[in-house]
Amino acid sequence: MLKFFFLMMGLMLMSFSSEFMAYFLYFILLSLGWLMYYSGNIVSQSFLGLDTLSWFLILLTFWIIMLMHLSSHGYKLYNFYYQKFCFVLMFMMILLFLTFSTLDMLSFYIFFEGSLIPIYLLIIGWGYQPERLQAGIYLLLYTIFASLPLLVSIIFMGEFLGGYNFSMLNFSFETMHSMNFWFFFSIFAFLVKLPAFYVHLWLPKAHVEAPVAGSMMLAGVLLKLGCYGMMRLMGFFEGKVNFLSSMLVSLGLLGGIMVSFICLRQVDLKALIAYSSVSHMGLALGGLGSWGLWGYSSCLYTCVAHGLCSSGLFFLSGVVYERSGSRSILINKGMLEMMPSMSFWWFMYCIGNMAAPVVLNLVGELGLIGSILSFSFFSMLFLMFFSFMGACYSLYLFSSTQHGMYFSGIRSLSDGLVREYLILFLHFYPLFFLILEVDMMTF
Repeated sequence: MLKFFFLMMGLMLMSFSSEFMAYFLYFILLSLGWLMYYSGNIVSQSFLGLDTLSWFLILLTFWIIMLMHLSSHGYKLYNFYYQKFCFVLMFMMILLFLTFSTLDMLSFYIFFEGSLIPIYLLIIGWGYQPERLQAGIYLLLYTIFASLPLLVSIIFMGEFLGGYNFSMLNFSFETMHSMNFWFFFSIFAFLVKLPAFYVHLWLPKAHVEAPVAGSMMLAGVLLKLGCYGMMRLMGFFEGKVNFLSSMLVSLGLLGGIMVSFICLRQVDLKALIAYSSVSHMGLALGGLGSWGLWGYSSCLYTCVAHGLCSSGLFFLSGVVYERSGSRSILINKGMLEMMPSMSFWWFMYCIGNMAAPVVLNLVGELGLIGSILSFSFFSMLFLMFFSFMGACYSLYLFSSTQHGMYFSGIRSLSDGLVREYLILFLHFYPLFFLILEVDMMTF
């Protein structure tokens, strides 16, 4: 295991001075993951291993990081610390690969917390406004404060059960009875990372101040760490999930509806998209809380679909910001006349954000809705309102940016570049075709 770790660290340090080495490291990790998943091999027999859940989130990580490289081409053109930027991306990729593939609970906690370092560096180093310092502190304080109970819970479980390996945990009835109190401790860190309502305030700040690549990583992968951690640990507490199911479903649904109202009064493009992410993750939390196989597998669909769709929306907002110098919806109006080709992609990603047909979001949200209904049929009214509000803020985002009177100061905006259309196509390609192969992702 140490040899593997030092090999990855060496390749990452070499990527600091060579873009080729960064892509070589990318290829090495992708090949290793492919080998581990399809051959069933486990590195060091007890440290790394992959199943369907881990493999799809690792693929999502690699895909988003590749698109982050493409979207940050301006850093290379203007020599804006591009080598350091590549280094941070490779560091993030290694940490996320190890987080999703580790079989040891303590190692999972270390890599889970370690993923804070590169996103903090991205926000502080490549952010736009001076407020990025405050956003970075918010991100650190929220996550570190919530993660301490998780560390205590992991140490307690390890000592009580005789090991930290995910595959060797053995729960008897007496064990489950004595661990009732620790269930909420274990998932609180994941509720913050998700983020659930009431502990979501760090996310809009981080998104607004982060560069385009940082927002793509936050929305595409880092929010999925919360879902992944809950899906991993809830299996160990199966008998105790029922005690908190009502709370989790209520928190997810009511919090998502509240955030939907917040979306409708936003005037900042990135803040609107960030709050919509909180709303979608609320539905995923409700599906997980209902504790059914339907909700469990649909949460994975939603993670992959939301990661691609939300990342594409943040890239679109970055395209507008590069041209107009503002994220304000009041200024960026009438884009249909100035950037007609880009308006097509705005439309496609907005209908993806509202889980309309043709995209993978539809399958995920239908499964989550079915799982929540099987838990409580009385939640139908809230689910109807939830879907309606999702359509409202998605259509508000599209109509307010693409229609209306354009501001005369941005009349000279150019349409999209080939590189930008390539990035948008690569975001939408898996969204469209994975809906045809959802059986691949079943457990």
